[in-house]
Amino acid sequence: MIELEAYAADCRVRGGIELGDARLSDVLNGSRELVIRGARLESLADGHVVEADEIAVGLDELHAVVAAGPRGDSARRVRTHVTRVEVDLGPYRVEGALHGLPAGDPLGMILRRPPWVPLTDAKITYHRGTGPVTDEVETLLVNRELARSMRPVEGEAAVLRWEAVNPLPGGPRPAAPPSPPPSPPPGSAHPEAEPAHRGE
Repeated sequence: MIELEAYAADCRVRGGIELGDARLSDVLNGSRELVIRGARLESLADGHVVEADEIAVGLDELHAVVAAGPRGDSARRVRTHVTRVEVDLGPYRVEGALHGLPAGDPLGMILRRPPWVPLTDAKITYHRGTGPVTDEVETLLVNRELARSMRPVEGEAAVLRWEAVNPLPGGPRPAAPPSPPPSPPPGSAHPEAEPAHRGE
């Protein structure tokens, strides 16, 4: 059992979960819910705490999870290209390092990856009570399916394909391209053409 630390829409979640021999990221990407034992839920609004012996939490309710437990085989790790990104996760703002293949663009490949995306050297900022709080995390797994945007920290902001194709309800939509002018009916003169002059 490992100690889970997660961020839901209106609370922080802590408790124990069983991983077996699996990595936390594999469990998150391969499950629909987590069974959390000794759960402790801390409200973001006023800090009050609710405790339960055991709860089941749907993964679509979790915005981010602090990485813990077994890690991948270090012998199979490859050199990566790193892009520092900002992620809008509803009540949370995350900044961290996104890793991708050296020959590829990490942001461009994001939709081909599983929904839980690891960011290293991460900071997650949110409001607790009346003031902002920032937690620094070695590795944070963010739920891409709940992200409103993911943009590079430096340089021109890149709009991801899910923002352009499937904008969130109530969010900004891309401007439609201008409509071409209507074509004149067959046999009619061009509206800008000068009338022909007859000779005297």
